[in-house]
Amino acid sequence: MLFDTCHIGGINAACPIVRSATFEGMADENGRPAERLAKTYETLADGGAGIIITGMMAVSPLEPYQHRQVRIDTDNCIAPLARMVQRVHSHGGKIIAQLVVMGSSIMLPEGKNRIIVSPSGVTEELGKIIQESQALTKEQISSLVDSAASAARRAREAGFDGVQFHGAHGYLASKFLSPYFNHRTDEYGGILANRARFLLECIHLIRKTVGPDYPVWVKINCADFMKEGSMTFADSLQVMQWLSEEKVSAIEVSGGNMSSLPRQGPIRAIRRTKEPMYFAKYAAQAASLLKGKTDVGVVGGFRNIQDIEQCLDTTDLAFISMCRPFLRQPDLPLLWKTGSTDPALCISCSRCFGAQDVDCIFHKKEIS
Repeated sequence: MLFDTCHIGGINAACPIVRSATFEGMADENGRPAERLAKTYETLADGGAGIIITGMMAVSPLEPYQHRQVRIDTDNCIAPLARMVQRVHSHGGKIIAQLVVMGSSIMLPEGKNRIIVSPSGVTEELGKIIQESQALTKEQISSLVDSAASAARRAREAGFDGVQFHGAHGYLASKFLSPYFNHRTDEYGGILANRARFLLECIHLIRKTVGPDYPVWVKINCADFMKEGSMTFADSLQVMQWLSEEKVSAIEVSGGNMSSLPRQGPIRAIRRTKEPMYFAKYAAQAASLLKGKTDVGVVGGFRNIQDIEQCLDTTDLAFISMCRPFLRQPDLPLLWKTGSTDPALCISCSRCFGAQDVDCIFHKKEIS
């Protein structure tokens, strides 16, 4: 049954419905979780989410961080994060820290004398913004790998139930995987094994740092869906196999980035594309391939309980993730558990996203 307890990616969960990572913009000026963020996670735990994945946390002081982004780049972060985790646990919730090396600046960057880094310095269009970047040296790559592993250690010490490394959506690990952004001629560029090296080195050192039993998840694109030169589904399947060999506990499948074709990015308006559950077929194939090795789940376009149940019943997928529906209805799993069959109220308008205090516009209207 959907709301029986389950074991997902090394974590005992109340159900296989996961709150996917959602940038909240609810840190204070020092990158520590603000009171509103702790309350948000408490509400999600009370609302029945099997596992909560935090918004992306900045792991490296090399890069600018996003406005009001939680940071996990020094040991000073551990104590405030631990207090937040304890509050989630007191409500019966499970929470995973999402770790990101940005390689991008999509909102309001902060941090003096810091640079936007990328595999090869390829100029990127982010909506109306043209973003320049600096190609990483091998010494900087090594430093970023160390930063990811140190951030995972801090997450474990803070009491998080696991970590998820962000390898999707055009952030740095995703850019390394993409021939469009990765033009390197050293061991980090060229053939897929080289383009995957940064991601795999991060995961290898994270696993070595946190130990064999601590849950380590990865978020990855099934494909980049760009006009040319991007990572394909065949590439993604191979990378997922390599991740499984690195003893990754779970893989969350998404897709696309800010440079994807129109309506082919990671965040889609279902009513316009008429394509709900838009990454499910790719994730199901990956789950079949990795069955018995690594749990695979999927995010993107799930809006009703019938589709979730059918997807879990007819494929090898271990969990279903949602993002925007939880902003509109943080108690959505509990509503379904107690008998409702109504679809999520989320209309996929994406007007919830912003630089800080991310919330559904309907909540904001109610407040005003």
